[in-house]
Amino acid sequence: MLLAALSGVAACDPDDSDAAGATGGSGSSASPSSAPSATASKASDTGKPGNSDPTDDVDGDGKGGDCGKPPTLPAGHTKLKVELMRDSSGFEAAEAKPHCTPNDWIYGAEKGAQTKHYVLPEGVKAYLALAAGPGKWKQVDHEQLSLHIDRCLAEEIGAPTKDYPKVKAPYGCFGNIYDVTLNAKGEVETMKEIWSV
Repeated sequence: MLLAALSGVAACDPDDSDAAGATGGSGSSASPSSAPSATASKASDTGKPGNSDPTDDVDGDGKGGDCGKPPTLPAGHTKLKVELMRDSSGFEAAEAKPHCTPNDWIYGAEKGAQTKHYVLPEGVKAYLALAAGPGKWKQVDHEQLSLHIDRCLAEEIGAPTKDYPKVKAPYGCFGNIYDVTLNAKGEVETMKEIWSV
């Protein structure tokens, strides 16, 4: 399937708003050190009669289709692709940017993108996407978030083990893409998993 070929991407779903109390939507992509960006927006003519189907963005240059204007993030938000969970106190992640595909805008890290270490404090407000579909999240604690990230990383490389068993319902793994906000110390304050197909 097309999305399986796109490593580390998550779809921008239509109802990626403040469900379950998390701030911000899926339309954000500013890096932690960047100036805040505009309010989230999303435009797509994909699938409407008379519009041509977009070409897949296989090169990761963001120019592959006809999705309309790229989404932007609310001020203070960034999209990250978690690449490595060092331990429960932090992780390595690369900035996830929007790419146009036949399935609308999706988020993924550029090939060879530089990663950065993020501190994950005990008091993080975390929300995991429910496998039932877009716009549904459940708040979890620090330990549940850490275990989920570890297990999804193991699934991504095809190596679930007894130490990292497969993620079970009501959750799923969606490419390890998260909408993140940072506190004044630069630590993760909120972390919301992005649902995708």
